[in-house]
Amino acid sequence: CSIAATFFVSAEYLDYPSVNELYRMGNEIAVHSISYNREPSGSYWNELNTTGWAAEVVDERLMVEKYAKVPAEDIRGLRGPFLFTGGDAGFRMLHSHFDYDSTLIHKRDGPYDAPVFPYTLDYGFQRPCMVQKCPNDTYPGLWTVPLNYLFRKYKEEGVDNYGHCVMADACLPQPETSQDLFEYLRFNFENFYHTNRAPFPVFIHEAWLRVEDRKEGYLRFVDWLLEKEDVYLVTVSDVIDFMRDPKPRSSYTQRRCTKEDLPESTCPKRNLCHYPTTLRGGERYMRICGTTCPENYPWVNNPDGN
Repeated sequence: CSIAATFFVSAEYLDYPSVNELYRMGNEIAVHSISYNREPSGSYWNELNTTGWAAEVVDERLMVEKYAKVPAEDIRGLRGPFLFTGGDAGFRMLHSHFDYDSTLIHKRDGPYDAPVFPYTLDYGFQRPCMVQKCPNDTYPGLWTVPLNYLFRKYKEEGVDNYGHCVMADACLPQPETSQDLFEYLRFNFENFYHTNRAPFPVFIHEAWLRVEDRKEGYLRFVDWLLEKEDVYLVTVSDVIDFMRDPKPRSSYTQRRCTKEDLPESTCPKRNLCHYPTTLRGGERYMRICGTTCPENYPWVNNPDGN
């Protein structure tokens, strides 16, 4: 199978035909909210009730299904915006509509402290809450895919120290060369590989790889992983499927195994929609799969653009 990744998407400036193509290539599409509200204290997300979370997240799945032609049943998870989950209000929504969350931070005491495997919230979330609010109730069958700490070595007064982050593009100091980035990712991978072999995530923002040296180092890391016979580059859903039903290497395959001959596109016709004014303020353009543009710019509480 081809390697695959999970892309967490928000609605603003989303190019739906590109989302369709990523899905066609075997990648997973997950959601990240419609508005991606940037209110700095997080009060918007922490004050949303379950209905409000559904308007942001369940309706985002409806929009991706409608405008990118990605089947709703294949949109299975959420990464909360700015790592906010809204606590139990958000998790009640997740428990009713999704298979997994990948937002909760799991602290590690150092690079050689074993990371946490994905697990279900049958007994609730029993780790320190790193970003308020966290869920207090139990959610049987709902998976959490942990954001385990990653570590970045630096020297202070000649002594090795380690800074930590949960998104691979957030550790400081930032890698400055392709070799530096490669060594940083390899160091963290080997921490996982040589402790308990919990699934190793490389959660990043796309813009981080627009720097050529970073992109080169990242691709070198991918090539290095592909040399290992017991390492697979898969989606978050693939990880959960394996946790539910482990298979030996001889019979393992990904949920959506794509090869060089890709399936026929479900987005043969595309349209560029223009909205001179929007509820967001100002004009917006939106490329969709299909020929008929929504009357208004789709947004929170109006995913159909009525």
